[in-house]
Amino acid sequence: MTTRGARRPVIGAMVVAGVVLSGCAAQSGDPAADRARHFYAALAADDAATACADLASEARKALAQQEGKPCEEVILDQDLPETVETGKAEVYGSMAQVAYADETAFLSRYGDEWLLTAVGCPPASGDTPHDCAIEVG
Repeated sequence: MTTRGARRPVIGAMVVAGVVLSGCAAQSGDPAADRARHFYAALAADDAATACADLASEARKALAQQEGKPCEEVILDQDLPETVETGKAEVYGSMAQVAYADETAFLSRYGDEWLLTAVGCPPASGDTPHDCAIEVG
């Protein structure tokens, strides 16, 4: 017989998996936008390992150096939006940006996959550079 308290971790894990998988299922057809959506869905599900896996290795290293701890230990403490909407992607060869109402994510292509190189970037106007919470140095 299973007690109610013993079932909570299993139910919690199922909810997290459902949120992350639903982020994957609702693909836009644009691989860069899909990667960004997957990242933000992982944040919303408090899935640090998945969110960190969506970052380029240089971005993970920059965050770890900035915070003094591995990405998985600090990513959820960053001031990042938990948007799960599909953003508008603009692709420039091996680089892309995905724009949301109040966030812009930057990605680079590594082989056949897109990985995030900068996130937590509020909109910037004109030639003003983005000031991102996590970015490749």
